Amino acid sequence: MYWISWSLMIGCAGKTFGSGDPTDLNTDLDDTQIHQSCLEDDGLIVATPDEEGYAQYLVQGFSRYTSIVAPNGGVIPLFAQDQVTDAQLIRARNILRFYLTDVPNSTWGSDKSVVANFMVDNHAALMMPNGTHEEGNEPRLNAQSLYENETPVEGHAWFMNSDYEHRDAAFEEIFHLLHDTGIGTYVQGAYPEYQSELKQEAITSIEDGRWGIPVDDGVIDWLDELEREDSLAQEYIASVIDSYYGLWGAFTEVPGGMWGIYIAKTRAEVQEFDSVGEGLLLDFLPPLIHTEFRLHPDLDTDFHMSFDEALPYTHRSQYFTTLTLTGDRPIGLFGNDENNTLRGNIANNILDGVSGDNTAIYCHNQEEYTIEGEPDLFTISGVEGTDELHNIQWVHFANGKVSTRLLFE
Repeated sequence: MYWISWSLMIGCAGKTFGSGDPTDLNTDLDDTQIHQSCLEDDGLIVATPDEEGYAQYLVQGFSRYTSIVAPNGGVIPLFAQDQVTDAQLIRARNILRFYLTDVPNSTWGSDKSVVANFMVDNHAALMMPNGTHEEGNEPRLNAQSLYENETPVEGHAWFMNSDYEHRDAAFEEIFHLLHDTGIGTYVQGAYPEYQSELKQEAITSIEDGRWGIPVDDGVIDWLDELEREDSLAQEYIASVIDSYYGLWGAFTEVPGGMWGIYIAKTRAEVQEFDSVGEGLLLDFLPPLIHTEFRLHPDLDTDFHMSFDEALPYTHRSQYFTTLTLTGDRPIGLFGNDENNTLRGNIANNILDGVSGDNTAIYCHNQEEYTIEGEPDLFTISGVEGTDELHNIQWVHFANGKVSTRLLFE
């Protein structure tokens, strides 16, 4: 079999955290400012302090942390043990940032500030332990867990090879944290009406065979446990999220998503077989993942965002819009039909927006670069190397965003 235990595969709902940290992190920049990645490369991860509310994490080996500042001034901390990489910790933070970004005109997601504030008030925290989850051996802390071996960084071999021995649980576990402490399940949250809708649809989906599919005897016991814990809603919508954003598209061992427990493997199948689930997801989240993903520095091949059956990872990257190369390898980024934001590394890169209205990011002032060519194909040379740009309509320098056509007037 391809699983060890239901609790290992599916995860559990989030719990709570102690005190806050006044660290100021800028999470909301507009087009007149440089892209967030340029501002946050340094100083985002800090040592866990030995003080009230943090010492309990430090004692159990969570030596580093980062955080997101909520509108009420409190923070949502994310802690990591020593084998969790900085890239994994930043990725977790960016996924939480994605979940907390407003979705205009949506039913429940148009004002996420109230969700973030409830998360602070309910002491939300994420902990990232070393290794793989083992039932009964979790750190004894009131925090949602996300293990080292279940958060592959985009561009890492686990991601590129769609390695389900290291399947991506980050979207699920981080949403559990937000769901429990922000939307509200076992504690008061921002949207009890939304939680009621999710719970009712979870029950209905079991009854009509869309979710909780008994691919193994353990599923029935797992569902009974979830019902006792009042956690059906959390796990149902997490299954929808994972399939809708492509996390199960490359899994070929059984039909459907979440090891076959959910009827839909891909977004098209969610739309065909669980349109109600799609609607509930879009009541809170957007169709595309706009958060910045920083590709792993070991990536040694071009990275594509348009779906290609020959590249299984593109089941997921087709829904990305914002990518940054790290490391020093001369590789390329190739976009999709959306409006992409692309940033190279310190090597010579190709940045190709492919289609859409695309922006390239450069972290210094415009006058520090040499720009040659024409609007549809040009080079930019500077401290980051010499990049070749195709299908890029805008360049965002530290001192402003400029239309590529204006660059050549």
